[in-house]
Amino acid sequence: MSFNCSIFLEDIDINCNAKNVGGINKVVLGLQRDLELQVDSVDETLITDLTLPNSVVFAHNSKDGTTSFNEAKSTSNGLGVITTDILVRLPMLDRKINKIDYMSRRSDIVCLLYHNNGTVTVSGWMDGLTMNYSATSGVRRGEISYVDVTLTTESWIASLAITNQSIIDLS
Repeated sequence: MSFNCSIFLEDIDINCNAKNVGGINKVVLGLQRDLELQVDSVDETLITDLTLPNSVVFAHNSKDGTTSFNEAKSTSNGLGVITTDILVRLPMLDRKINKIDYMSRRSDIVCLLYHNNGTVTVSGWMDGLTMNYSATSGVRRGEISYVDVTLTTESWIASLAITNQSIIDLS
């Protein structure tokens, strides 16, 4: 039996024309208290406005092979727990490690991930993300030095997805 692109399950459809490319090209970090978001009054799964001032933006090589977003839900007796894990590789080991160390003392971080398919995920908006990091120096001249930042949370609310990036204001 062949794959049928016209299957509908209420609102959820399989769109064979959508881009399903992987990779992340930009990461934005901010604090929960600075995040303002509005949802549609009829469809609460649709975000109509998002503002995150005082944020930090990291542009990434979309082919770094490391930066990733993973979210999993486990359900038991009708109750769900969602685990979000984000790994961001920052190239170079330099003075920014001081700022990352300072940020890693918080558990109220929000992360916007700009995916290569045009979607933006908003993680930590409900329960905040906790940051950990590891810094690695290459042993030889040809090896890279980098910082891996890990953001995690467990929540009963998942990350939000936005397909209209024009509603996002980072100023």
